Amino acid sequence: MVTKSESRTPLTVGTPTVKRGAHQPVRLLNRILQRPELASLGGLLVTFVCFTVLVPDLFLSHANGVNMTGLAAQYGIVAIGVTILMIGGHFDLSVGTIVGLTGWAMYFFGNELGLPPILTIVCALAFGAALGAVNGIIQVTTGLPSFIVTLATALVFRGVLTMQTSGFPVVVRFPETYANVLAGPKLFGYRMSLLWFLVLAVLATVFLLRTKVGNWTFAIGQNGNSARNLGVPVARTTIGLFTISGFTAAVAGVIMAVQYFSIDANRGVGWELITIAVAVIGGTLLTGGYGSVLGTVLGAFMYAMVSAGLLLVGLQGYWVNIFVGVVVLAAVLFNRFILKRFVMTPERPTVDPEPKEEGAR
Repeated sequence: MVTKSESRTPLTVGTPTVKRGAHQPVRLLNRILQRPELASLGGLLVTFVCFTVLVPDLFLSHANGVNMTGLAAQYGIVAIGVTILMIGGHFDLSVGTIVGLTGWAMYFFGNELGLPPILTIVCALAFGAALGAVNGIIQVTTGLPSFIVTLATALVFRGVLTMQTSGFPVVVRFPETYANVLAGPKLFGYRMSLLWFLVLAVLATVFLLRTKVGNWTFAIGQNGNSARNLGVPVARTTIGLFTISGFTAAVAGVIMAVQYFSIDANRGVGWELITIAVAVIGGTLLTGGYGSVLGTVLGAFMYAMVSAGLLLVGLQGYWVNIFVGVVVLAAVLFNRFILKRFVMTPERPTVDPEPKEEGAR
């Protein structure tokens, strides 16, 4: 049985341990340095201080706060699913397209079929989760790298979206009352999408740190073969992780569809790279088995803060991409240094195996 630590920074499989014999202050420092959120928290604080000094009136304004939190929520919701999947050792390059296709599903179920608003939302979310499950089934069945599988499905999904919209914006008619609950400025002037982002982050954290499947996720990300040998249902869990990724993308798609009351063929373009960048800034390793939803939340706010702050100081939008690229590289190097310097080689993996049925040998 694996001890589920509060942070899950020491992973469930091959739990890294601090060097024995270290003094208490050293052990405490090592535990702090092992947290995947460290780099994103430091970067967020530095970014906040810099823009507060450069443009205090504009950056600290309520309007800019609404803009930043709305942007962080949009990308962050999708990045939560991407983070969970990356911890499990896989990528999903189709999340941006699922965001767009889910918006079209809102139009189809609500405007074409005339379903009630609640049922429309449920069907759209189920549709997005199903697209994620398709990715997982293909990956598990073929054994191809998830990068290739989701790249292919992203092209297919984008083609379907373009075909359904004919390349033009499509108006989504949805009751304003429900739209305000999903994405309206009803949270002390901030958009409700911020609330759903934080709720999803809490649920995802509980899933990773307090459930057996969360334990399996870290196990698969560290070493899928070892996890399988120890009784972890790797194929079933992997499909479930892809489904979660599709679901969170669908949540963002639903929110954006009712926020703007429209969809188009370019909805979600480039989101797959942005959400991976947000996850990496938050401390999630590209190699899997290590990461934190809290770090992703901080990474999403940092990305939104940089996007808004650079525009407020008068720089062009392309500086956002340049800055984020540098930050992603720095985050990867920082996390690799921390793992090599302060974390020992993992011991023999121990996981909670899937319970066998009574009478099974």
